[in-house]
Amino acid sequence: MTFIRAPYILSVSQGVCVLARAGGKIVAARQGNQLVAAFHPELNENTAMHEYFLAMVRKSAERDRAQVP
Repeated sequence: MTFIRAPYILSVSQGVCVLARAGGKIVAARQGNQLVAAFHPELNENTAMHEYFLAMVRKSAERDRAQVP
């Protein structure tokens, strides 16, 4: 993870899924279709966060298509 003066997440409420911690601090989380990170995944070669985001988009699109009459 590449950090550039980004604050970490102090706490989460019920319904929020903590996705990553670094040094014991929460640095990525998700609630529904909202994804937040305290790091910059675009600044290194690890594509895991991008892949996770794309999977979220695909799942949402599939759900939307299933709801169209």
